[in-house]
Amino acid sequence: MARKNGRTERAPRGSGHCILGGTFTYMHDGHLKLLAPCRSFRKITIGLTSNEYVRRHKIYPSFPYAKRLAGLKSALKKMGLLSRTEIVEIGDEQGVAHKREDADTIIVSDETLGAAKRINAARKRRGLKQLHVISIPLVYGEDLKKISCLRIYRGETDLHGRLKAPLRVQVATDNPTKLKGAGIALKRAFGKKFILAHHAEDSRVSAHPFNRETFTGAKNRAVAAWKRANASKKKGTAAGKDGCDYSLGIESGLFSVLHTKMHIDITVACVYDGKKETYGTGMGFVVPEHIAHRIIAKKSDLSAALKEITGIEKIGWREGALGWFSDGVMHRSEQIEAAVACAFVPRIAEAKKGMKY
Repeated sequence: MARKNGRTERAPRGSGHCILGGTFTYMHDGHLKLLAPCRSFRKITIGLTSNEYVRRHKIYPSFPYAKRLAGLKSALKKMGLLSRTEIVEIGDEQGVAHKREDADTIIVSDETLGAAKRINAARKRRGLKQLHVISIPLVYGEDLKKISCLRIYRGETDLHGRLKAPLRVQVATDNPTKLKGAGIALKRAFGKKFILAHHAEDSRVSAHPFNRETFTGAKNRAVAAWKRANASKKKGTAAGKDGCDYSLGIESGLFSVLHTKMHIDITVACVYDGKKETYGTGMGFVVPEHIAHRIIAKKSDLSAALKEITGIEKIGWREGALGWFSDGVMHRSEQIEAAVACAFVPRIAEAKKGMKY
């Protein structure tokens, strides 16, 4: 089925010949989902990449062509598709898809949709009809990352995306309250299948940032934590002893409310995976204006301002300003927990609900 406006679309009536391609090092759940629409076609052509293609394009060792061919045939046989499938060796992205006159459909993953567009452009230049494109959503594992042959090779997941090693998360702080809140949020998202490491990182923003600067500070911490954890990790290897799968940056800031003399303290969390970041916020509370003005005038932070009032050292490492103002009704770790959990929401929604951000 194809994706259309966030939904799926069945192959057109009368479809006869579909084409798809890949390396198929490990026949994981993502591959099986890619093959599933083939049931609607009378003829199937699959391009299987050559050993030379794999050598030039893959960053991990793949199996020889013969072994990959056997694995693909085995999967097709179990699905009842082998008898109507032709498997051809291909040495580039287009394979035979750009020149097969009798083909009417190409099946790709959302990740390789661009290849289908390039193939159709090549067919147009040849005077051939455009292929109907069926784009299959990626399949994600329990760590909210796509299932891939690379990650299976690394020993991170099995064919179904189940974790074979604990998820490694690097948090950009030594603050025990932040670590407590982050740990609770991660347990809600991943159960006990994670290892938490930490190191303080510079936010490179104001001591107590304002508005959008708070998001910048969270991102700066997360990226710095990622770089520190993965500095010695070689390309194509697992996170290992010193690497991480996700990094977390946590930053609290004051947000001014439009048309009012009001500032709200909100915690922002940034989750980074080396490629993209996602954000979440915790609950906010109103800070007295005289304290907000003191922070602005002295370019200090909320903990320092409260120290002058309460005499409590490092209140942000304890119950936090929220704990003090609420007289124990709330605790800063709850702010952190909510922010970190919400920072994973886009990843959860994409992996489990098919949402796009």
